[in-house]
Amino acid sequence: MRSVWLGLAVLLMFVGRAEADTFTLDKQHTEVRFSWDHLGLSRQSGRFLDATGTISFDRDKPEATTIDVSVPIATLTTGVPALDTLLVKSKDYFDAAGFPTATFRSTSLRMTGDKSAEVVGDLTINGITKPATFAVVLNFLGPHPMGAVNPTFQDRLAAGFSARTQILRSEWGLTRMVPLVSDEIRLSIEAEMQKTP
Repeated sequence: MRSVWLGLAVLLMFVGRAEADTFTLDKQHTEVRFSWDHLGLSRQSGRFLDATGTISFDRDKPEATTIDVSVPIATLTTGVPALDTLLVKSKDYFDAAGFPTATFRSTSLRMTGDKSAEVVGDLTINGITKPATFAVVLNFLGPHPMGAVNPTFQDRLAAGFSARTQILRSEWGLTRMVPLVSDEIRLSIEAEMQKTP
């Protein structure tokens, strides 16, 4: 995710922003997706919804970009209700009653291309904080595409990004069924955001 933020900061130089800008995630168009290997038979997946957060960056100091995102554990869905209940409520997994949110807070940014970056930060799950590194691609930055057809979006600056990483769930205390169900978890984020007025 940090790479995306750094890319945003650099691109903002070309749209005339002289001060730090803050963008807010659009909950309706943001998903945190995850997948795992199931018994060596298939790759299964799920997602979290209702992510909230902000990204602030200064075109003159892109390395000072900050990212702060929270995801409510109770929004987890795999399409299998019984599995969702187990993952959300069991103390062997996410224990949403005790730890209702997962968070990511950036600690550094490094550009890897014109529209790509590496974002490092603290990922907290089940009250355990470990570093995670996301590869981020900036998909769009500019006037909101809906502005041409909907007055509500006129004069709004929008951005979208994709982010990828891979973690070992056991590092966050999620050890049940390892290795039958893979320790390795692939995380992907598809997000849209708008400049905070």
